[in-house]
Amino acid sequence: MHYKASSETGDRPPPVKVIRRVKSVWILALVAGLVAGCGGGHGAKVVTVPAYGEHPAATVSGAYSAAECAKDARIFASDALTLVDHASSNAAYPADLYYTIIRSDFADFEARSCGSKVLGEALRARLTAGQRSALVANLPRAMAQVVLDGLRKSA
Repeated sequence: MHYKASSETGDRPPPVKVIRRVKSVWILALVAGLVAGCGGGHGAKVVTVPAYGEHPAATVSGAYSAAECAKDARIFASDALTLVDHASSNAAYPADLYYTIIRSDFADFEARSCGSKVLGEALRARLTAGQRSALVANLPRAMAQVVLDGLRKSA
């Protein structure tokens, strides 16, 4: 529909028509957001990484993917090796940074609902038995339990 300008509306359409258009745009945006949040994230899980020192809490979300789980497990194993190296008394500086990194790696892994076996396989491929023991000794109980479970399942 085409409207003629008047002295009251200038060259804009009447306000009621503008409000309807804005309302339609907001409804479309809301629907798109709901679809992206629900259907677009099929199987998505959210994990919160608690604050640690100067590092604020963070949330991580992910959905299961065998390829991404394998990738996350390899990243965790690589960062675990660095954590173990810096957790020793011979390290030039403390392992705190690597601890925060591995917590984020673990959150990615957990958010994807990856099985612990893939994590155990990656750790066995990258770390020696002694390094795996040192890793478990330096992890919080819940994380250590998942690592131990993965190591058992991958034996």
